[in-house]
Amino acid sequence: MRPNSVIHHTLFLLTLLCCASVSAQNARVSLSRHAGRIPKSCEGVVPASVADPIDIPALVKEAYCKGAGDTLAEYTYVMNSVGRSVDKKGRTKEQSTTYEVFIPTLKSGTRGNGVMVVTQRNGVPVSEGELKKAQLDAGKKLEKAEEKNAKEKPSAPETAPDVKGMLPLGMYTSTTNSHSSTFGKSTSTTLAVHTFLKTCELTFARREQHEGREILIFNFAPRANAELSESERYIAQLTGEIWIDAQDRIVTRLSGRPTLGAGNVNPLQTAPAEAPPAVYVEMQRLPDGAWLPRIVRINGVDYNKLFDGMTWDSTWTFSNFRRFSTEINDVKVNPDGKP
Repeated sequence: MRPNSVIHHTLFLLTLLCCASVSAQNARVSLSRHAGRIPKSCEGVVPASVADPIDIPALVKEAYCKGAGDTLAEYTYVMNSVGRSVDKKGRTKEQSTTYEVFIPTLKSGTRGNGVMVVTQRNGVPVSEGELKKAQLDAGKKLEKAEEKNAKEKPSAPETAPDVKGMLPLGMYTSTTNSHSSTFGKSTSTTLAVHTFLKTCELTFARREQHEGREILIFNFAPRANAELSESERYIAQLTGEIWIDAQDRIVTRLSGRPTLGAGNVNPLQTAPAEAPPAVYVEMQRLPDGAWLPRIVRINGVDYNKLFDGMTWDSTWTFSNFRRFSTEINDVKVNPDGKP
């Protein structure tokens, strides 16, 4: 590990955590770097036609590729996780924790875990002493993680160096929520945009303007023969909308609710369309053009049958993305904070 990298991470811990304002519960962030320049899912992909009639199969391939990057490994960010539950008397309980997330420098073809520092619990900042200790521990963990990563043998590239294809513009996350099932067994639910693109039929609905960008909106429905993992079987009972940015051809929003015949709707709700979404993903476009997550939600409060007894409505929000560089020279830290 280069000394510059240690200084770099220490600087970010000192300058970002002092002003962070976010929350999250027990969580873990794992990332990997692609071994090759072009991911396997982007090999041979060409721009799809979005003029009427839209070439939907080609657009789905492009949208799949555009979110297949490893971009999140290049940023520090804030992750706010909120869990909501409702007891038998209808009383709502909400808990939250705030993390500042730091990613160790990863070689191509390797993976690692983010280092997370708690800055708030239930909206209340942690004490200065706890924060300083967490910052020091995080710096040590980052150093050890980078030393370990430097010794790892990279995996083989998925594609040849001269392969033609398309480059991703961002990164869809895969979020897993572990919980106890209706029968008391340990189970999990996974929410990943890629799975919806792979297993669902899209039907064009309309065009809209959102935040100054043209959006193509599609209705989705799972294919009858779709192969789903145990943690993603709930998708077979969903319908909803997928938004795709017309210029960047990447999914910007996914919202799904159970079908009327699924029997998963809370009796207090008159229809799935009027209830909160069961799953929700929203992406954000950063000033540098990268697309990264803004909101991820798995709603087990209103749809606990859908998720095999999950009793929490879990929402993760992402903000304060800051891209870092591993090359830093002549860095000086002023402990007194004077100019």
